[in-house]
Amino acid sequence: MRRIREFRRPRTALVVVTVVTTVLAFGIAMASSTVPGRPIPGMTPADFSKLIVGPYPSAPIEYAPTYSVTTDAYQIESRRMMTYLVGPDEIDPDVTYLGGARVLDTSDANFDDTDGPFPKAWQAVAQHNRMIAGAYIWRNNNSVRARKHITLAVMRFPTEPAARAAIDGFADALAAPGLHPIPIDGVDARASSITDAKGQVFAVHGVYAIVGHAVIPRADPAALGVRLRAMVQAQLARMADLTPTPLEDLPDLPINPDNILGLTLPNKYDTSDADQFGWNYGGIYTPAGALHYERDGAAARKAFAAAGVDLVARNAATVYRTRDLAAAFGLQAALTTLGRDDDEFPNPPGITDAHCIQLDEPEPIRQYTYLCAVVYGRYVAVIGAEARFSGGAPASFPQRVSAQYSMLAKSGQS
Repeated sequence: MRRIREFRRPRTALVVVTVVTTVLAFGIAMASSTVPGRPIPGMTPADFSKLIVGPYPSAPIEYAPTYSVTTDAYQIESRRMMTYLVGPDEIDPDVTYLGGARVLDTSDANFDDTDGPFPKAWQAVAQHNRMIAGAYIWRNNNSVRARKHITLAVMRFPTEPAARAAIDGFADALAAPGLHPIPIDGVDARASSITDAKGQVFAVHGVYAIVGHAVIPRADPAALGVRLRAMVQAQLARMADLTPTPLEDLPDLPINPDNILGLTLPNKYDTSDADQFGWNYGGIYTPAGALHYERDGAAARKAFAAAGVDLVARNAATVYRTRDLAAAFGLQAALTTLGRDDDEFPNPPGITDAHCIQLDEPEPIRQYTYLCAVVYGRYVAVIGAEARFSGGAPASFPQRVSAQYSMLAKSGQS
């Protein structure tokens, strides 16, 4: 069990002013302030004179993604598909700790026996059957002695026969001594295992292939079959309303609603949208899709619902749009809750409404050890950084935090 320590700081709106000198000081400060924008109750105005933004943009940008080849545009569909991917914690509430999440294509990044989520032998199968897009999530229960693990992926193909040929090819490529079928009643799926403690399942839903992998604490073919069946049933139910976007209509899908990506620190320097093998472009997600990238899926699901998150942008930072300012502060607290061995980390100069932490274990998508969440209006932005060889934060980290805060504060959004 994690020991949760709640971090609280005074908010300007919550300070009860009872002393005349305090009122006068506040009035003088506000009268002399040159901070642009409209102050909102509960926010502490930033001191822009103290913000050090380095080479990073400090105001909203014009976000105009460039897609050089057709497969680049498929990522739009892949991000949309993340909405329809079942979270492993929805199948088993113990399986909530993030192992990996990404959008998929047929490149070496996704089919590699060392670093990719799928075997190298599957790559030719995916390419031959012209896989178009895909979404992938992997979580575990953070236990060594009683390991639980659920991986789910949905892949889109041009036709249903292509999807069926793909899962047959994937299953056949796993042939090995001792591999045997795992019966799963009630669903049209193909499941197998060697150890009866871990196994895989394949199913088809129209032009979509469902690929699942599960690990249970001990060898038990019946229990493994129950787990694999539950995964397929949950995924099929989630996909009931999923229809493939015609390829010619992909450019018409929303790419940057309300210019949220224009408010998000761009991937211009040293970070990327997904992990180190992922896409280089930023993108938008529904709350359901964005949940897959969060460290603790179950906790994030509750926090998103409580905050009324309705849109998320991921680029060199992640920006969440919430219901209002109070909801934004609540989400900030949830996203920076300290784990048992995590620590506080100082805010960048000039930003009061920030909460920065140092993780004991790097988050698994971008390998960030340092995270900082800032609030402006209904927006929360989370910026991260990998630890240097020495273990310290890079000098660019507070600069990027300051730049992201400045982008939101100068946007005129509230």
